[in-house]
Amino acid sequence: MDNRFWGQGLFKGIRPAACLARSDLSREELLDAALKLSGGSNFVLLMKNSRGLQDRLLPAFMNAYLRHAEGNMRASSLQKEVLLFAAGTMNIGKAISNRGIVDPREFVAFASGRALLDTFIRLSHSRITKQYKLSVKWDSAREAAMAGLVGDA
Repeated sequence: MDNRFWGQGLFKGIRPAACLARSDLSREELLDAALKLSGGSNFVLLMKNSRGLQDRLLPAFMNAYLRHAEGNMRASSLQKEVLLFAAGTMNIGKAISNRGIVDPREFVAFASGRALLDTFIRLSHSRITKQYKLSVKWDSAREAAMAGLVGDA
């Protein structure tokens, strides 16, 4: 996505960021650190690294943010709504099972902004192993959008 997209309308000033990271903390300690930094439209989401996840992050965020802005979220937080779309299901248990963080030695950290992601990395003593450049791959975008329309209960 070019800068014109993020500078206009609904997404004005919002630019999510993601990376592949590793930590010596436990899964629970990482989740606690992410939750402490999350609230409202700011969030840190930790997911297991899996094939195709990087392509789903931005479409999942866009769908979730639109639902958040319209007041149509199925989940109790924007963070969980993004997870639902990234997992391709509207069942939170399935989403956590399919995409939730498992191994703190390799996980994807996704945040509503670069500064928030950097704060999480610093406070959790994690290390970035790969920066992700987020872009929309239209096949993944359609799949993420359809999850909200035909998702399971």
